[in-house]
Amino acid sequence: MNTKYLKWIVLSFILCSCSEKQLEPISGSLGKPGIVTEVTTEAISGGVIISYRIPNSEDILAVKGVYTLADGKEHTTTASFYENKLVIEGYNDMEEHEVQLYAVNRAQEESDPVRVSFRPLESSLSKITKTITIVSDFGGAQFNWKNEDKAPVTMEFLAQDSVGLMQVMKIITTQSDSSRQSLRGYAPEPRMFAAIVRDNFGNASDTVFPSERMITPLFEEKLNKRNMTVMKLTNDASFTNWEGMDSYLIDDDHGTFGHSANSSLPAPFTVDLGQVAKLSRIVMFQRKYSDSYYNWGNPLTFTVYGCDKKPSQSGDWSEWTKIMDCEILKPSGSPSGTVTDEDITAAEVGNEFAFELTQSPLRYIRIVINSTFGGTTFTHPADVDFYGESAE
Repeated sequence: MNTKYLKWIVLSFILCSCSEKQLEPISGSLGKPGIVTEVTTEAISGGVIISYRIPNSEDILAVKGVYTLADGKEHTTTASFYENKLVIEGYNDMEEHEVQLYAVNRAQEESDPVRVSFRPLESSLSKITKTITIVSDFGGAQFNWKNEDKAPVTMEFLAQDSVGLMQVMKIITTQSDSSRQSLRGYAPEPRMFAAIVRDNFGNASDTVFPSERMITPLFEEKLNKRNMTVMKLTNDASFTNWEGMDSYLIDDDHGTFGHSANSSLPAPFTVDLGQVAKLSRIVMFQRKYSDSYYNWGNPLTFTVYGCDKKPSQSGDWSEWTKIMDCEILKPSGSPSGTVTDEDITAAEVGNEFAFELTQSPLRYIRIVINSTFGGTTFTHPADVDFYGESAE
């Protein structure tokens, strides 16, 4: 065969092979499907659970619900024929709403609609908004709220800027059942703070202000470490291993570290603040090991204890009052071995843990490191800062 004609045949075959494929139904039509029956509803927070019986037809593929939320847009949710219920969510009121149910067959044909009316229960967003409290905190304002449904929400925290305008200063996403956040860095002068809650369906709360509208931040400063010492009680761990030093735990140099011995966890160390102070928070700094954080012997969980009078050299635990349990979390939530830029930034500024505002003044603090990111039996924190106000 002539080579020229052979090339044309091959080219024609390629062009035909590359022609656009048509998306077709899974199977041919067996006729328009029947409607769902025996429909019941169960109201839930911000929505409804709709149960039903699917049509008795072998080609039913799914049941589709079509509804409209507050954004005015039409939304669709689908359940396979293996299920007998649909969950509709996203409402931020308790008014009557409607969803249309369609049975869908394998030929992508829809049944006639079945209209279902319902009234959702109070939304998670609404319930959270009612629990928000904003009070004076050291250097700013403290925000507290409850989320009994553990619904995923976004919290925005606002404060007045230098010209009196409200600006979003911090945003977090959470689904914890209760949470606390603080805005800091403000002088003890009257200022307006506020919060806004948003859900994953485009709903937002009104701006929530404190009951007194304006609040005055409490005075806060970083306590001077020149007055501090690591006490070395009898049952404390030694942090003098592998180039570590006890004094490095409070030397304000994040390039140095204290290092406990193998099999030393839980590893306590005790700090004499050198003054009685009403503490607002502590900040734990990790050692940068192998050019990263959240690894090896860096603290993962630890417990903070306090004592208001000079403790016994024996380290008798009956003299110490437990203040809080702490866990260092990655902001990104990434798995072990993965560290994002966001995680690194958080580690560089330190992992902060706040004391209750009702905490009485203390002079002696004891920190017990219980576990590490690398699962090691030793630990190597880089530094610990203490914030608050002198009570002397």
